[in-house]
Amino acid sequence: MIKAHVSTSGVAYPDDLVLLKRIYDQVCEERGIPRGSPEASELAIEAMKLFSAGIFDEDTIGRRLRCG
Repeated sequence: MIKAHVSTSGVAYPDDLVLLKRIYDQVCEERGIPRGSPEASELAIEAMKLFSAGIFDEDTIGRRLRCG
């Protein structure tokens, strides 16, 4: 069985982008943020910043984005 790659370098691979999009979609829905809005763009930027800073855990990223 092939193990999915999980970045430890801050570089987002396809599986990492799927994870970040899932978190982004959940937080947008929970907070009532319309896709394409300036707030949604800021949320996406913050998600990538967290990931690039070495935060790779789905729960941690989601929690940090929900607090924003």
